[in-house]
Amino acid sequence: MNKKSIYIVSVISLTLTTALAGCSDSKPSEGAAAGGDTSKAKKNVSLSMYDRGNIPPDVGTIEKNLWTAWIQEKTNMNITFSPVPRGESVQKFNTLFASGSAPNLIQEYDGVFRNQLYNQKQIMPIDDMINKYSTVYKEQLTKFPLLKKLGMKEDGKLYEFGRVLGYVPYHYLLVREDWLKKLNLKVPETTEELYLLAKAFADQDPDGNGKKDTFGLNLSTTNPGNDLWVDHMFQNTTWILQDGNWTKDWDRLKAASAFKKKLFDDGVIDKDFLTDKNGKKAQQDFVQGKTGIYGSGGGIRGFYSSAYETLKKNVPDAKLIAIALPKSAFGQFTPPFNPPVQMTSVVNANAKDPEAVMKLVDFLSSPEMIKASYFGQEGVHYKVENGKETIISADKNKNEVDWLSDLRMVGGQYLYNEFDTQIKSFDTSKPVEKEFVDLMNDVYKIYINKERPLSNITLGSYMPQLPSDMDFINKTLNDATNPIKDLFNKAIVSGSGYSVDQADQEAKSLWKKSDGDKLEKWYQDWYGKNKDQLVTQKDLFDMNFK
Repeated sequence: MNKKSIYIVSVISLTLTTALAGCSDSKPSEGAAAGGDTSKAKKNVSLSMYDRGNIPPDVGTIEKNLWTAWIQEKTNMNITFSPVPRGESVQKFNTLFASGSAPNLIQEYDGVFRNQLYNQKQIMPIDDMINKYSTVYKEQLTKFPLLKKLGMKEDGKLYEFGRVLGYVPYHYLLVREDWLKKLNLKVPETTEELYLLAKAFADQDPDGNGKKDTFGLNLSTTNPGNDLWVDHMFQNTTWILQDGNWTKDWDRLKAASAFKKKLFDDGVIDKDFLTDKNGKKAQQDFVQGKTGIYGSGGGIRGFYSSAYETLKKNVPDAKLIAIALPKSAFGQFTPPFNPPVQMTSVVNANAKDPEAVMKLVDFLSSPEMIKASYFGQEGVHYKVENGKETIISADKNKNEVDWLSDLRMVGGQYLYNEFDTQIKSFDTSKPVEKEFVDLMNDVYKIYINKERPLSNITLGSYMPQLPSDMDFINKTLNDATNPIKDLFNKAIVSGSGYSVDQADQEAKSLWKKSDGDKLEKWYQDWYGKNKDQLVTQKDLFDMNFK
């Protein structure tokens, strides 16, 4: 499997009317008929599909549209597409299971719910069906061992299908290079140097307007979680592995908080950063050319349109560079990136025909299906120019193709990696877009880099699945609005009235009173028994997407 263009041999009609007619007709292709197959001989299989309400009425419904007809034609099976509302999918699945009408293939992003189905013995192991009937997915399991590691449950059997997404950086730290040059300063390599640079940006009038109206850096962002970039510098991620133990850390939390407090006390950051809940104020300062060091992240297209493009319009001479997180007393780290593998699907324990389920999963996992879900049909929705898929009509694709993301819940989506796909969407003949593409390529090189360990023990979605009682404790103590974080935020903004040491003492007391010690013991016990199941740094960085 590789990234060469794989052309879809499709029987989709060239007109939408004919395509919809094919939905209701559902006749086998001439090739199938010539092979002696009949509708009675066809296998029957069902799968769930999210109903997001985004399919244009003239194209059809979740159950019946031009693509459901195409998939049935390609697989030569009778396929029932079972709609579940995206925002209420778990409730819908519970109803379907209770009535005995749940589909064969359950496609659901909620890992807690999938684990619930496993504990209730409502799903079946998939090892045998893969070994007996699979070609495409079996090859992906061999190529990407993490698929198997993540899909396996405590009994040592494989239960979950997944998709391979590839690497997509989610956090990045950007610096105004034009300000660096103006003040004759260098890229910071340590947290101490970062502080000095940020203070210079705040104090030395880098925009040259004769006013003290610039900020050194931001501590709030528009992307939830990306405001933690300072914490990732100090490896302040709640849990660490130390001397073979899974441990709740306090030293890193204190160090990160003391650093933020110094920034606040010395007037380096926006004093109102805690009230900037959605990061819009910080982004506005950045695009107005008032922030020298900007931690951000999320989708590339979104960042370009909401921030970078506006900055260049407001301050045409602004020049950004991406830098690695500076080194702290605890080391130098890589912040989390999007999970390169995501588990998504399980098989109903009552499925009558595992071979049919496997045949469907193999087709949905195939390069042919994945390419179609991105671009549609060659000659109808796109053409290939200079080795690049070019959309023929944006309006046609919006109507007939752009809502197909839920057909990419299994398989090798890395063939059209989100990062690469977004990068290719820019017109590099335009100077501003070319400059941005170069910046994002630097971001990728810096933040997908195994030379600097991940700040977290593992990516968030790969953490051990907590039982309900431990999950309650965890949410009480570690949610975004958690009381421990509030104590340290109070220390950051209270000057001499409330110190980081005071926050540390009160936080430790609160942790104990709220059964944090029990949570720590649960993680340590899990790690002692299941450390081989933990997704490690090596697992994450050693994937080969070529």
